[in-house]
Amino acid sequence: MDTIQIEHADLMWGKNLHPSDGEGRVGKQGIDANYTLDMLKEIAYRMPEKPNIIIKSGKNAKWYIKKCPTDKIIREIEKFRNSVYGKNVRRCTTYVLSNVVE
Repeated sequence: MDTIQIEHADLMWGKNLHPSDGEGRVGKQGIDANYTLDMLKEIAYRMPEKPNIIIKSGKNAKWYIKKCPTDKIIREIEKFRNSVYGKNVRRCTTYVLSNVVE
């Protein structure tokens, strides 16, 4: 389960995805901040949507799972950085799951 880590990056593509059994879900959006990246990868690989993005919005923030076409990931990260919300990405880290087949 390889990942590519991109510091100071987030993307607005699509909606946040959640496991159908609700594992780790906190509130309306996001996964428990106490989960580890490995735990999130296990959840993502079990999901039928085959998400390829995991985002941690800060040291103590929740995790988010998304799916974005691989050819659009960098473009979407740049679009977010250049938006009015771009200043908020300083604390964000995006992990691209590199072996997810679309």
